[in-house]
Amino acid sequence: MNYLVIVLASQLLYYLLIAQTGVVGVFDSHIHDLYTLPIGGIIGSVLSAYWRHQNIRMELYVLFGIQILISWFYPDYSLEMLLLLGFVVGFTTPLLLYIFRSQSMLQLAFGLAISYTVGTALYTYPFVERGAIAIILPLLSVSALYFSHLKHQCESESISFHWEILAVMMLWIFADSALFETLSRSGGMDIWRTYPLIIIPAHLLGVFLAYRYGGELMRQTRAILGLFILSYALYWLKEPILLSVVYPVVISYYNVLLFQALIRLADIRLIALSMVGVGWIASSIANGLAIEHRFWIAAAVLGLFGIIYPFYHRRIL
Repeated sequence: MNYLVIVLASQLLYYLLIAQTGVVGVFDSHIHDLYTLPIGGIIGSVLSAYWRHQNIRMELYVLFGIQILISWFYPDYSLEMLLLLGFVVGFTTPLLLYIFRSQSMLQLAFGLAISYTVGTALYTYPFVERGAIAIILPLLSVSALYFSHLKHQCESESISFHWEILAVMMLWIFADSALFETLSRSGGMDIWRTYPLIIIPAHLLGVFLAYRYGGELMRQTRAILGLFILSYALYWLKEPILLSVVYPVVISYYNVLLFQALIRLADIRLIALSMVGVGWIASSIANGLAIEHRFWIAAAVLGLFGIIYPFYHRRIL
């Protein structure tokens, strides 16, 4: 068994069920109660970029331990505790992606498949009652990390970095987060609560397609853009069943390729700085639009990219 897959999956689940949906749900999406979470995430990612990582395994043990302590108080979080929660998630994610560089794309796809399956199955679990989940997930991470084999740290094998790629990554996260948060606040279109038995196999299909046919993220721009436009159209047309098939496919498909692209950077600094934009800035802006019921702005941004992209795709590739 590859225990690093379990570490990755449990941490993705922690982010999805606790940091992203659990905390936001408990505080009813009130920005004034949540704003320190992304601030802490940005601080954690930046510090992770410039920290001298001498023993990543020990660092992860400490970070998972802090997660357990924070989770003990879930969901009674102050602004200071949300700042710490964001910091831990922001610091941890680049380390996980860096140590995962020794794994194959199959292992990455397997980890994402686990997280999407379990995350969708537990999505309907009441936000305020996720305390046990919040504790179990980092405990599982600690246990799996103990049995994991880590490649010698810290060896940078960085490849050339292009800012255009980061911009496209941020666009996909922005488009995804805006639609996800809008759906979760839409009674009639909250597909995650209504059609989990459709969404789970759709997620798995997206993971399989990415593993089997995906390749490089940038070479799939047209396919991902088309699937997002179709997902947005199905939302506007109020077609929840079709949306339950198409949208999870695009989520899984682009995320496998996006994570693979970040892992291949093979440099903690580049990964961490990329996560500032991808994991925090893009998603926070999208969440803000959803909370303020400005979803049309996300649709306009996606449409504008669709118009501009054909004129620049040769240069980007």
